[in-house]
Amino acid sequence: MVKKINLVVYYKIMNKKLKQCLGIDVSKSNLSICLGVLNSNLEKEFIGHSDVNNDLSGFKVMVSWIRKAVDNNVELVVLMEATGVYHQGVCQYLYNQGYKVSVMQSGRVKRYAQSLDQRSKTDALDSRMLSMLGLERSLRPWRPPSKELQELKALSRERSSLLKDRNAENNRQGAIESSCYSSSKASKRHLARLHLINAQIEAIEVEMQALVSKTTALKRRILYLESIPGISFISAATVIGETLGFESITSAKQLTSFAGYDVVLRESGSFKGKTKISKKGNSHIRAVLHMPSMTCVRCNPTLKQFYQRLKPHKAKPIVALIAVQRKLLILMYTLWKNEVNYDPEYEIKKQQEPKALAAQDSIMV
Repeated sequence: MVKKINLVVYYKIMNKKLKQCLGIDVSKSNLSICLGVLNSNLEKEFIGHSDVNNDLSGFKVMVSWIRKAVDNNVELVVLMEATGVYHQGVCQYLYNQGYKVSVMQSGRVKRYAQSLDQRSKTDALDSRMLSMLGLERSLRPWRPPSKELQELKALSRERSSLLKDRNAENNRQGAIESSCYSSSKASKRHLARLHLINAQIEAIEVEMQALVSKTTALKRRILYLESIPGISFISAATVIGETLGFESITSAKQLTSFAGYDVVLRESGSFKGKTKISKKGNSHIRAVLHMPSMTCVRCNPTLKQFYQRLKPHKAKPIVALIAVQRKLLILMYTLWKNEVNYDPEYEIKKQQEPKALAAQDSIMV
């Protein structure tokens, strides 16, 4: 006997909300928002809203609308793309309001958008795409980094900017001295600027030391990275500041992509391209690891052997050096996560483990 089902009950069951995601497309001045809902019949519905300001007044308007539009019985996830510093304010505000926030790297968002074959690009379409992405994927929740790590990142960025300025001033000074019509007054002004830049760089490095020293846990974990031959305090502190303590990094593959060390290859038909790193990542990390990698190939037993084995097979020595930088970054990540010092005999011990296990099995037999 077939039981009759109430159509109203059936409609409610089939249209039960399974998941909600608010997509936010962030720009410097505005926020474009779209609420996506996944029903039990696996259909998606989207509710748009006019753009709001990317400031406190806009945040309040957005939260007021969210409270009216969402189903409180279903968890809401807020997804946005990492956009320099412009997303930090809305992230922090929504997190403080108790919402589950997720921030995704721009590269992953771009690849998902390309899979949709969406030819037009507007802020409204991007917010809708982000809400769709949140409905389909399992997202890693965002947590605000500690104040110390944010300050460390700001200091490392300021130092990086001053290093570029110093390099430019050195080039100008060289041009003035080599010119037939050089001016002693202009040369003095350049030297004064160089002296000021050098003094500011030294002051920033002292601040970085003081900041790390007053935080016991941070100081202890950075010492793990400094145990690697060739890694200085500034190199370790810069990497930790740029990654915010590897907070959002879950694997070595994700880390290499974040830093732009991921290898890409382009081939089509008879065209055979060469493999190279994408450089679509954090350029500050790549810059700060250049000099340590040159030191490591001389004094680090593990990376020296790795470089010497790789160099003969590469067209240019710099290619092997970049591979050392990538390996060095992964090593720093491993020591930070495991909270251990660098062991120069780790590779030898790792190779001996299978032999030791095989010998133990033969004895048992």
